[in-house]
Amino acid sequence: MNKLTKITFIAMLAIGLLSFAKAGKWFQFESSEFGFKIEFPKEPTSNPQVINSAIGELKMNMFMYHASSNGKDDNLVYLANYTEYPDSLVNSENTETLPTFFRNSIDGAVTNVHGKLLSEKNIAIDEYPGREVRIDFQQGKAVITMRIFLVKNKMYMLQTITATNKDFNKSITQFMDSFKLLTQE
Repeated sequence: MNKLTKITFIAMLAIGLLSFAKAGKWFQFESSEFGFKIEFPKEPTSNPQVINSAIGELKMNMFMYHASSNGKDDNLVYLANYTEYPDSLVNSENTETLPTFFRNSIDGAVTNVHGKLLSEKNIAIDEYPGREVRIDFQQGKAVITMRIFLVKNKMYMLQTITATNKDFNKSITQFMDSFKLLTQE
């Protein structure tokens, strides 16, 4: 075996071994205060906001990682949000109001980004109802993938924003599927 062949063999072996190496470890975010845990590619920042709604002021507890700054991620943004509603108005146990709650949440998200609803399906976590939607964002430039769960009077919303040509990537699935509820009262 000549020197060039040995170098090529070693390089190919190294590349092959690296392909089995596990991708970078994600940051495990856990909030006992808000009752959930989820994995982000890197540590998220907290950005709580109070919004005025038809039912009064609501505090949105948002945790966000802007992946667009590193340029190596398939997604631009990862977001987890927790909002608590007045129990008398919004509750997963009141099955009559669930369709309206989810419809208003989805339509509001689509309207807020001036987007177009691409898909919607019913999902659940544990025994709690949810929806998964995909929204066209910026007229075909990006896609928002969103999961919304209603746990009693608590809404959990997960969201990624992805350039359209990178839609359906593994990081979206990893982020969404890593979401777990902590023990509910």
